[in-house]
Amino acid sequence: MPSPTCHTNEPSSPAVQRLLRPLIAALALSLTVSLGSPATADDLKDRRKDVRKAIVSSKSDVSESKAEVSTAIANLAKAQAALAKAQRNLDAADDAVAEAKALDAEIGRRLDEARRKLAAAKKAVAKAKAEVEAQLRLMGQAARESYQQQTDLVGLTVVFDSADTGDLSQRIQWSTTIFDATSAQMARLRTLQAKLEAAEKAQAAIEKQIAADKAEAEANLAQMKVLQVKAAQARNVVASSVEKLAKARKAAESDLRAERAEYNRLQAQEASISAQIRRRAEIARKKAAAAEAKRRAAAKKAGKKYTPSPSNSGVSAKGFIRPINASPGSPFGLRFHPILHVWRMHRGQDFGAACGTPIRAAASGRVASAGWNGGFGNYVVIDHGFIRGKYVSTGYAHQRTMVVHAGQRVKQGQLIGYVGTTGLSTGCHLHLQVYVNGGVVNPMNWVP
Repeated sequence: MPSPTCHTNEPSSPAVQRLLRPLIAALALSLTVSLGSPATADDLKDRRKDVRKAIVSSKSDVSESKAEVSTAIANLAKAQAALAKAQRNLDAADDAVAEAKALDAEIGRRLDEARRKLAAAKKAVAKAKAEVEAQLRLMGQAARESYQQQTDLVGLTVVFDSADTGDLSQRIQWSTTIFDATSAQMARLRTLQAKLEAAEKAQAAIEKQIAADKAEAEANLAQMKVLQVKAAQARNVVASSVEKLAKARKAAESDLRAERAEYNRLQAQEASISAQIRRRAEIARKKAAAAEAKRRAAAKKAGKKYTPSPSNSGVSAKGFIRPINASPGSPFGLRFHPILHVWRMHRGQDFGAACGTPIRAAASGRVASAGWNGGFGNYVVIDHGFIRGKYVSTGYAHQRTMVVHAGQRVKQGQLIGYVGTTGLSTGCHLHLQVYVNGGVVNPMNWVP
């Protein structure tokens, strides 16, 4: 279960020290998005990945923050994810518009080329028509002349009009030549007509292609207008997302500053508790020494042999019990805070349990304090006295209700309170701390 009851341990490693930079600087490194213009897709992906890692870490490990801080960070992550999505949509819309513009340019180029070909085709058709018409005129003239000379005696005319045999042969040759020339003109006419038909078909094909290109251009233009509207809408969404991100970041920074201040107060409280335990240990040590001196003097006065008291008063570590019927959660030790982005020492052992679950004394002892203690919430500290020469105390944080009071003697297993989520806590759980001579140690070395 979540617990924020942990303190900074100042590691000597330079690499770790660099991680302990001010909170806002760490926040800026991981979460800042430029408000001047939309971030690049790669930047957005990287930042979104960092935020998601932090959120996953805070859920799987310990969310060491108040609910307000966790909510602010979650809202910031949502705003950043929304900005990334809006940016992707804008990029897609811009790409679509660019493609439509490129297609429009390509269609325009095809139209220009087709118009040039059409102009050439029209010239070819006109030339072919002129050639056909010229050939038809030539054929018509030949036909008229032939018709005018055509009679039933035309063949005899050729024969009888001849002055001699040589002249007759020449006339027959002329007639054959005229016939052959007419046939050649007809063949040329057919060639010219075929050429004209081909030119007209080519012109028709070009005109059909131009019509298709114009229709495609009009459809593409209409689509481009739609895409441009979508791109404008996407830009508005990006602008809105950037604004929301800025607000979420501002809220997160504010809550994180408050969290940092609370964390610093918790450090001060922890130091105060440790100092008080050390003072009590010193007092107990002096009392034990005085009692031991008194016993020695009494033995000497009575003439008896002095036997020192056992150095290990109270119970042994193995004699401790688990104060709650629950499995261990977040462990004792140094770890990287998933939200504050600093290394912090979790100085206790968490046990996840529902609010209202009974909490019992891990060992017999005297209640040193029981009351509100800042980030620890309702906190009970029990002194167990000297164990193997060391002064041992246990602390039970975030209780909903405490049923013991300072100065009260308690036995091992005795009810001391109920699980809660008071203080700097984000959920119901018990945060157990074990102090040895005023310093915190791993509770799992003391409780089973």
